Amino acid sequence: MTVGRSDDASVCRLDILRERYGHRAQWTETVRYEVRRGLAGAPYLQDVLDAIWLNEPIEISGSPAVLTEINNIRRGLGATPGEETQHLGEAEIIYHLQFVDIGGFFVTDDQPALDFARRRGVAGFDTRRIMEECYAVHEVGCPEAFNLLQQMYLLDRGVRMPASHAEVCPR
Repeated sequence: MTVGRSDDASVCRLDILRERYGHRAQWTETVRYEVRRGLAGAPYLQDVLDAIWLNEPIEISGSPAVLTEINNIRRGLGATPGEETQHLGEAEIIYHLQFVDIGGFFVTDDQPALDFARRRGVAGFDTRRIMEECYAVHEVGCPEAFNLLQQMYLLDRGVRMPASHAEVCPR
């Protein structure tokens, strides 16, 4: 699993990601930089930086061909000229999962990035699916799974909100 942007940190529930995916979680140095940069506006991101269960960030480096492919992915995600870091974290993760860690999966609530990754053959899903799966295997109860999604949605975290409680916690 490679984490792009999942919003469990915004509701102080990184434990859910740790329990479900911690042993497989990966992120890139660029994503860690983006998290650090976001601290001023979102102090809860410190919990991500302090999460000792997250593996050391992957440093993406390589040949000019690798860097060109990552830049192509960035542009595919909507990066504009002159914005060298725009969509760089997502692009690195998608590249890594497509060419290096084949079989891994991308977790993000950035729906356009998720759709783009899927079109490139990268498996991926979002926080809503995590909550649905956690409920299904009794890792998160009802109504907690739905309530957590609702909290993230109300914080404007880009989480897909189900039309009804039953979509997350079917009886």
